[in-house]
Amino acid sequence: MKILRILLGLWLATAIMACSALPDLPTIPPGWTLTPSPSPTPEATFTPTLVPTPIPAMRADAGNKALFNGDYDSAFLHYSIALQDSPDPSIRASAKWGEARIYFAQERYNETLATLQTLITEYPQSQHIGQAYFIQGFVYYRLENYQAAANAWQTYLTLRPGQLDAYAQELRGDALFGARQYVEARTAYQTAIEAPSLSDDIALDLKVASTHTQVGEYDTALALYDGIIARAPSDFIKAQATYESGLVFQAIGQNDAALAKFLFAVENYPLSYYAYLSLVALLDAGGTVSELDRGLVDYFAGQYVVAIAAFDRYLSSNPADNDGTAYYYRALSRRNLSFYDEALQDYETFIGNYSSHPSWGDAWGEKAFIEWSQKGDYTKAAQTMLDFVSAAPNTNLAVDYLMSAARIYERDGQYAKAVETWARVANEYPGTSQSANAVFLMGVIYYRQGEYTPALESFNRSMVASVSASDQSRALLWIGKSQEKLGNLEAAATAWREGQNRNAGGYYSERARDILLERAPFAPISSSNLSPNLEQERTDADTWMRLTFNLGNEVDLSGLGPLAADSRVIRGREYWELGLFEKSRLEFENLRTELETNRDAIGSYRLTNYLLDLGMYRSAIFAARQTLTIAGLDDHAESMMAPAYFSRIRYGLYYSDLVLPEAQRYGFDPLFFFSVMRQESFFEGFVSSSAGARGLMQVIPTTGAQIASELGKPVGYTDKDLYRPYVSVMFGSYYLSKNRTLLNGDLYATLAAYNGGPGNSLQWKQLSGDDPDLFLESARFEETRNYIRNIYEIYTVYRRLYGAAE
Repeated sequence: MKILRILLGLWLATAIMACSALPDLPTIPPGWTLTPSPSPTPEATFTPTLVPTPIPAMRADAGNKALFNGDYDSAFLHYSIALQDSPDPSIRASAKWGEARIYFAQERYNETLATLQTLITEYPQSQHIGQAYFIQGFVYYRLENYQAAANAWQTYLTLRPGQLDAYAQELRGDALFGARQYVEARTAYQTAIEAPSLSDDIALDLKVASTHTQVGEYDTALALYDGIIARAPSDFIKAQATYESGLVFQAIGQNDAALAKFLFAVENYPLSYYAYLSLVALLDAGGTVSELDRGLVDYFAGQYVVAIAAFDRYLSSNPADNDGTAYYYRALSRRNLSFYDEALQDYETFIGNYSSHPSWGDAWGEKAFIEWSQKGDYTKAAQTMLDFVSAAPNTNLAVDYLMSAARIYERDGQYAKAVETWARVANEYPGTSQSANAVFLMGVIYYRQGEYTPALESFNRSMVASVSASDQSRALLWIGKSQEKLGNLEAAATAWREGQNRNAGGYYSERARDILLERAPFAPISSSNLSPNLEQERTDADTWMRLTFNLGNEVDLSGLGPLAADSRVIRGREYWELGLFEKSRLEFENLRTELETNRDAIGSYRLTNYLLDLGMYRSAIFAARQTLTIAGLDDHAESMMAPAYFSRIRYGLYYSDLVLPEAQRYGFDPLFFFSVMRQESFFEGFVSSSAGARGLMQVIPTTGAQIASELGKPVGYTDKDLYRPYVSVMFGSYYLSKNRTLLNGDLYATLAAYNGGPGNSLQWKQLSGDDPDLFLESARFEETRNYIRNIYEIYTVYRRLYGAAE
């Protein structure tokens, strides 16, 4: 029974984690007890100022808009007034549904249930009744009232068939499993498998296998696990199925078979956490495993101390008869624990003795990184890179390491050695893509030191060696700057004129154009139209579509057409209305990609308009772009020849009701702010990055906590608030303004601080003074350089699109 309890616990943890991956569905910690909230209304972070709106229907719509923005206080006030003033039950029902969603987003589950019950009881004709049961199911599940959750999801399926059948059945199966009704849970899972969806059935097969285990049908469970392992697309799923089948063998007393399963997972899937669980189970059961495999599994599970101990034992028993893997991963483990001296010793042993190992080249770079970043020995780090080039000059890493060695010298102010090393790239690897970049960086060093003649020579060499139009326009920009410093003003202007035409729409071309116009970077336009007539522009786009694709009058472009019946549209809309935005995005993106593959311009255009109206702006932007591509307007200049409507979508004024007040508050050009937001998130409020940044303005949680403390709002701030557009825009504008003040109004440095940190930006500004172009090239993070360049390009489009003709 202990094994069955382990399986049950694992299954429940997996089910809860699967739900908690959705930002709108917080997980209740074990043992958590729901207590009534002290106030029946949300605690306001401020008192909203609302324009009088006499029509209750408009109040409900305003509440929906505020809820979409994540401004819960304003939304709740709008809904309350609509409930109080409207005689129309449909409007009151809509407002009550809005209140329930606010409570749910705030994790106030007593109020959520009470409000949903009011909606269900008093407004039975509401279009949201089925959705109310869906949310009710989540609340009950969070409260571990699994039977009630299963009943709620069954009611949803009855009221709204054909919407989210697969997902609702899976959730219902999870709830029934939690209620220990395993046969009923299996039926729900099997029904989910049969229903249409984008999901891979393997995850459901794992759950079905668990139900067989719980009712003692062990042979069936093991057969299912074998099938999953045979067809699983990833080692992580294979590891899970292998581990769980091992638990089944333990449950039926076949310990040798169980140990074989655990050992197989350890030896073959070390990157998976299920390999770590298998290792624990294997050792607890008295099994044996290679110390090397044990160390690898511990390392990938983040258990660095025990990994080092395992590698120590392995190397003690195999001092000569090993391939170096233990030394390499012990070095990584020690590095991750900040044991840098010990890590360097392991790297030296590994590098000196195991040159045939696939990680040998990586080890040189990792060693050099510790030497300069942690030990402060820049000269030694650069020499490590150079030693690799000497040892392996014909490898793919050789050029990269030469470039890195030069960068390390440059960081340390050893400019002569940096130039010498970059010159090696140009001389020893002239045919590589890095050659033009190397001589360009040489020119930047000369320019920074005031040596304009050798700088000009370097930039000319870079121009000759450059292949891409972007690199050529970069060289021409700096040729012009060098000529200007040398007093050759006509030559400078000639270079900039050539540069502005070399790569239309690209950063360096646009920068050359601004220099010729004597316009400062990000200079705001004198007048703008931030309220274009999108309805008329959409009509113009319809006409263009008919002419471009030879469409007859019988083709209706006003709606989705045949796409309205597509199951992905149906599911995507339902997910969106339930606040399951990421699931909605997956449905629409799957459809959009198919339309792109099929070069379906009409479908792409219809989907663009639908997504725009829905508020899924990122996908709408991509759909608009693919419509232009299908029409043959591939590059930047060609796409600008299409009707303005397409550009308005791709460079939209989304969330203007949030952006414009914040831009005014801090004195930002709103078009600059829109440009930053587009670069950060493509206007997708629920997006997160691999680095943990969240929301429209991609604020990192630690930064968000600091800003919330400084602003004093929102009250009760948590990291989840970063997904609220209202909070994200407020935080992003404040943080941009704070960095702008720190950096004396320098917008290049402000952007660099936002992306790469204010400390780094201050250092780069010291290297470049007040020269924005020199600042850009002095920024040592490629990501930050690309970030500034991209926003400059985006801002240029916004300026042309919403300003007077240039």
